[in-house]
Amino acid sequence: MTIDERFERIETDLAGTTVILRKVAEIQQRQAESLSQITESIARYIDQSDVRMKRLEENLDGLIRAITAEHGNGKKH
Repeated sequence: MTIDERFERIETDLAGTTVILRKVAEIQQRQAESLSQITESIARYIDQSDVRMKRLEENLDGLIRAITAEHGNGKKH
């Protein structure tokens, strides 16, 4: 193999490697975007869950107060 053939082979290999690395970078970018969307979705879900839990706790507190007032902690019927 001559020096020119070796250089040509190296250039071809480098060009192929460049194409592969660009594709890998594109895939990583898409994955990062997907992960970002998933993270945002999870954060919204957690925030909504916190709101629902707070509302549930408030409703339970009101129910407990109503039962306590009605029954005097079980002492009155």
